[in-house]
Amino acid sequence: MARRGIPSSAINANMTPMIDVTFLLIVFFVVVSQIVDRDAVPLDLPAPTQAASGIPDSAEHVTVNLVPIAGGEISGIVVGGHTVAVDAMDELTSIVNTRLQGGATDVHLRADRATKYLYIHQAIEAIRAVGTSPRMQLVVDGEYR
Repeated sequence: MARRGIPSSAINANMTPMIDVTFLLIVFFVVVSQIVDRDAVPLDLPAPTQAASGIPDSAEHVTVNLVPIAGGEISGIVVGGHTVAVDAMDELTSIVNTRLQGGATDVHLRADRATKYLYIHQAIEAIRAVGTSPRMQLVVDGEYR
């Protein structure tokens, strides 16, 4: 007796592993995007009108952020994931020194455009107290207007 009709052997693909891999990739890219900008604190950086500087190279650097509050004051200093009090400049010096000994070559100083120069000067002096005279760059807004 001969069988009639369409054969019942169909090939089915299991989509579960593909969906698992897709979700793992999404989680990976979300986590990586959070790690990339970890040193950057959102600031309103000053925009120079006649700058005589360029975009720094991508060498290993230490980012020092002066976190602003109202009236040109700062609430603290964020460097390498550590928050330093305004009056603890010796702690800032030791963190920068540790980072420079760990292979960093430059120090990037970021401050809001409304921050009083007094705090910027204190941070510069604390960085200079490291003793090795690291190359320091003041970070400004890079958009040309």
